[in-house]
Amino acid sequence: MGRDFYLGGAGGVVVGGLQGYCLRSFVDTKYRIEALGDFGQPSVLMGLGGGFTALGLGLAGLLGKGPLRGETATGAATFYGITALATAIWSLLFPVKKGEQTAAAPKAAAARPPVRVVKSEAKAAPKTAEKPQVRISRVGAAETAKVAREEAQFM
Repeated sequence: MGRDFYLGGAGGVVVGGLQGYCLRSFVDTKYRIEALGDFGQPSVLMGLGGGFTALGLGLAGLLGKGPLRGETATGAATFYGITALATAIWSLLFPVKKGEQTAAAPKAAAARPPVRVVKSEAKAAPKTAEKPQVRISRVGAAETAKVAREEAQFM
């Protein structure tokens, strides 16, 4: 494990960290597999899948087995795997809700209200009423007159 291993490892850390940040900021807020709960976030899926795969390949390369034999590739895969797993665990512990505002999302988009398009059919001109129909019931007429007389007494 020489200098090339650690240079590859630095590149792996940068790529793994940027992957987690970009997925969390731009993709997790829009897409998700709801059936998986918090595991359905793209940052978690990519971090766990890519992290375990890269870490396995990097550790196999350190042992002299597997397709990665060079020190740079082995270091990049190992450190990328560790960083991708760390960002996936972070996303599991602190999930981003779908549609939530993040630091990387533009603030102007949050200031505008969402536009809702409603399809309506063309309406004909309202019909003018010929004569208003008023119906007076005789059932409560006696009580109404009694209340009016009582109100008149107190005025």
